[in-house]
Amino acid sequence: MTIAKKTIIIVGDLFPTTDNVSYFIKGDVDSLYGERICQLFSDSDLIICNLEGSLTDHGERCMKTGPIKVAPTNAIEAYKKLGVDYCMLANNHATDGGHQGMIDTMHTLEDAGIKYIGAGKNNHEIIRSFVQEVDDMKIGFYNVSETMYNRPSENQAGVWLYDEYVVCKELEQLKKGCNYLIVIYHGGIEKFQYPSPEMRKRFHRMADNGADMILAQHTHCVGCEEWYNNSYLLYGQGDFLLKNYALGLTDSGLIIELDVEDGKVEIKKHLVESVDNLFVRYSAQQDLSAFYQRSKKVNDEDYVYLQMQDFCDRELKLYLEAFKSPSKMMLKLRRFLPTIYKRWLYRYKERDLLFTLHTLRSEQNRETAIVGLENLFRRLKA
Repeated sequence: MTIAKKTIIIVGDLFPTTDNVSYFIKGDVDSLYGERICQLFSDSDLIICNLEGSLTDHGERCMKTGPIKVAPTNAIEAYKKLGVDYCMLANNHATDGGHQGMIDTMHTLEDAGIKYIGAGKNNHEIIRSFVQEVDDMKIGFYNVSETMYNRPSENQAGVWLYDEYVVCKELEQLKKGCNYLIVIYHGGIEKFQYPSPEMRKRFHRMADNGADMILAQHTHCVGCEEWYNNSYLLYGQGDFLLKNYALGLTDSGLIIELDVEDGKVEIKKHLVESVDNLFVRYSAQQDLSAFYQRSKKVNDEDYVYLQMQDFCDRELKLYLEAFKSPSKMMLKLRRFLPTIYKRWLYRYKERDLLFTLHTLRSEQNRETAIVGLENLFRRLKA
């Protein structure tokens, strides 16, 4: 199908919460998105979003830690009224409703006339890409996620996961059938505004194999951009409408607008802001100066690594708690005597730290530990 006009809109994470799900169910797009955003979408010809969760009316849930993002199937009304054409499903919350939730999400989209890529009923039926003709150009889209709780199997629904060899081969082949290839990648470090060294290498490899644009979602914050061998790389698009946890960081996002004309693609960015964790609005200021300043530093690997070190130092407590698994008594100590708790938390012997580093660094050890722990968890739950 050829699109008469030439505008494509791509937004990041979009999913209701318990506080605003009633607006989704009513399809109240004016309240949810505001007049300026609704007009921007109305003037566009192809709208793509990341559906960050499971739309299901069943009670099955993924066994995991962290937030579970599940909403009733009738919340699809807000996606329909907004005019969404495609939902990206390759993300870490797609299986929050378990296997049945993933199936329900795909059926709900199909019934609403909304297409999807990035997921499937099992590991043999995952739809990874589509090609859309826009103004006599063939635009390809490819959706992939980092591995989290979302792995498919022979009889378990899941999402398309990043395997560098497979992904790069598929991008190379897909590019042969299109003029412009866009990868929507769900991964990166949450709440960190630069790419990790590994993430940047991945993006460069995908660009080397045919990707003209790569958009990173999942980080929940607006990151920075880079042009690499004529490919546009965005390290952090930020959320569109999702519950935010860090004010001033995770409460903004970018709408990416692509204007296609005469065989060329022009990229425009629109800044949006969260309002009370309920709604999203077009930013009146459109101030992207901090974004552009960060982007100037992307090639300074020493600077970016120092930023990453500082970020990881602040996040280290979360991992130390995971390794030590504090008892209820220790958690009370954290609340009432935080200084003593911190002393206990950081009291590791050198051998303990070395062994932990060894386990995490080694691919063999990580894989062995994950499989062993998953099997033990299943036996404990049996």
